[in-house]
Amino acid sequence: MSVGSTWQRTAAAVTFAATAALGFAAEPAEAPAKAWPMFRGTVEGTGRSAAVLSLPLAPRWQKKVSEIGYDATPVIAEGVIYLGDLDGSFSAISLADGSTLWTITGSLGYTAAAAACGDVVVVGDIDGVVRGLAAADGTALWTHESAGEISGGPTVLEAEGDLPLRVLVGSQDATLSCLAVADGRLLWSHTIADQIRCSPTVADDRVFLAGCDGKLHVISTSDGTALGEVAIDGPTGTTPAAFESRVYFGTEGGTFFSIDVAEPAVDWQMRPAAGGQAYRSSAAIGTTAMGPLAIVGSRSRVVEAFRLADGSHSWRQRMRGRVDSSPVVLQAAIGADAPAEVAVIGDAAGRIAALRSSDGEIVWEFDAGSGFVASPAVADGCLVMATDDGTLWCFAAQAGTP
Repeated sequence: MSVGSTWQRTAAAVTFAATAALGFAAEPAEAPAKAWPMFRGTVEGTGRSAAVLSLPLAPRWQKKVSEIGYDATPVIAEGVIYLGDLDGSFSAISLADGSTLWTITGSLGYTAAAAACGDVVVVGDIDGVVRGLAAADGTALWTHESAGEISGGPTVLEAEGDLPLRVLVGSQDATLSCLAVADGRLLWSHTIADQIRCSPTVADDRVFLAGCDGKLHVISTSDGTALGEVAIDGPTGTTPAAFESRVYFGTEGGTFFSIDVAEPAVDWQMRPAAGGQAYRSSAAIGTTAMGPLAIVGSRSRVVEAFRLADGSHSWRQRMRGRVDSSPVVLQAAIGADAPAEVAVIGDAAGRIAALRSSDGEIVWEFDAGSGFVASPAVADGCLVMATDDGTLWCFAAQAGTP
């Protein structure tokens, strides 16, 4: 679908402390097929899963869990869904049958995804409290208090050398904190000029943080030292996707950016020609025979794909409602055909759609009856999505599907 747009390849006001090229992976990172452990699946924020789904999907189960609703994206590990609602409950739910394994209460509410870190689940709430919970039963192991809402899910950093298993958590008090998963102790913190609403992205021992201060920040994972910053067109709460020495994200001003962090500079930026609205969807990296894409939803009621090479549109697909949900890219077997790459996403009108990465064609859809702010999670052949009316859906291959 061709839609008019303007494209600019432009430099921006940039400062950077390191000039060496970053050692990003040659292929986009993927979450394992059996887990979706954090908001965008991987620390690189690629929104990709190694899972293969068989289309068409059908509901395996659905469950009205929350009376108020969900903004937070589910995470999945070891056959368990972890999810907090706007009413202040945080639950562990069986992926197999939707039964509730445990629930804790007492928070003002949750808008951010959790992070599954082995025996510990880490989640932050509207009140600015970050909790480390025992995955087995929800027992509180530790807390860390910030002065602002946690609206971006934690990013998990594996233990390395003298550094323990850690999480990076941003707060609307403008502080990024690095916490030890085992006991919640603060290892380092880094403060910017305005709120942090995104999940931090990590590649090549660097944190990429898109802030509400109109800058992309580059920070050392080891000690929180500022390595540089790139000026963008305004605030954003979206999580950058890192691939091939660049990060990709959209802003509240309706501009989609490619930042070359090795040069460093704004590589390209895209603005819709007429009436483009904010990006609150975080991009996923798609791959096609014609080259890689950044696939992202928009409040303009479209899902669109930008060619990573130059920012030109590959395709745009009209949706029924605004798209704040972030896509998950994976392989899907469609009938007897060989698997093809698709992007799965929900919109504010309650439509879930699987769009073929190569051309944006919708190859499967489902009307959930209530809208989505939360993003999909995929694991063990299941697609899990939470609606803004408090219903949790689990989809699997329709009976009789090969």
